[in-house]
Amino acid sequence: MGIRQEKIARAIQRDLAPILSRYCNGILPGQLITIVDVIATADLGLAKIYVGVLNSNDKEKSVETIAFHQKAIRQQLAQVIGKRIRKIPELNFYLDTTMDNAERIENILDNLK
Repeated sequence: MGIRQEKIARAIQRDLAPILSRYCNGILPGQLITIVDVIATADLGLAKIYVGVLNSNDKEKSVETIAFHQKAIRQQLAQVIGKRIRKIPELNFYLDTTMDNAERIENILDNLK
């Protein structure tokens, strides 16, 4: 990933986190949404946002709900970083399963003992 891609990805992650936190309080009450990673494409037209979801019975459904509201979230992001970035990339949200996989592996290792 190029330096510019990396800088834009970090700016999106930094500025989107509080927006997503505020916005998700209304659409997903009681759930904690964190941005784990942001990957920007080479043309900076798309940002893949990997989110972690806590306190949810159906994490996939929570990510689908966030993705459904991505247009409003992108507009709020544009208000924050619009002066620093000429074109605000499209936002695609994905569930980050790193913690779930780590917990599953830890349980398997505990059962082996």
